[in-house]
Amino acid sequence: MYRKTPSDPPADNDGFGNIRERLRELGASGKALLRRYPLQFLALMLASMLGSGILAFTVMRTDAKRTLPELPKAPPAGTEATLPGIIDTYGALREVAALQDTIAYIIAKDTLDATDSIRLTDALGRFERIQRTIMNNKKSTP
Repeated sequence: MYRKTPSDPPADNDGFGNIRERLRELGASGKALLRRYPLQFLALMLASMLGSGILAFTVMRTDAKRTLPELPKAPPAGTEATLPGIIDTYGALREVAALQDTIAYIIAKDTLDATDSIRLTDALGRFERIQRTIMNNKKSTP
């Protein structure tokens, strides 16, 4: 009378039962291979580590040193006593051209680092100072 009702096997409710079973089979076959050929797996692991180290320290390394282009110097002040304004303007023009080259060089780079950011802010600051001095010269000239 009080007989237990036989239960059904667990149903595949979530739909992943077949995938789970296949993964279990793959894990079991992988363990069997590892137990059967342990030295070959160890040699393969060491060879892959060695190959990775060789690639990381030789083939993947870049040797290009990145440096800023050298900025040209302005002509010495006072060389022409009669034309000091022209010399100052010429020096400012050369410095602005050099700053434009520096800014274009930094912008053209693929990857930027902290030193590029510092160089760019310095170049922009020098550019603003030159612009202010030119504006002050124009105001003082009648």
